[in-house]
Amino acid sequence: MNDTIDLLEAIGSDASLRYAPAEELNSVLEQAQVSAEFGKAVASGDGAQLRELLGCMRVENAPQLHAVTFLDPG
Repeated sequence: MNDTIDLLEAIGSDASLRYAPAEELNSVLEQAQVSAEFGKAVASGDGAQLRELLGCMRVENAPQLHAVTFLDPG
């Protein structure tokens, strides 16, 4: 799993890989010897499939609200 995370981190942090044509990205994935299913999910940008393959749960985006406590002066 660590190798998988390292690979995803490398793709995300390297602009030449992050926006690479599918053929180039597939070459990188083949060199990393990832499974066909994982490679397909990465190459297609299928976040739902990646989360499923990695066993991750999706955390919905929610606005951050600052809690403010108002004291009743009465």
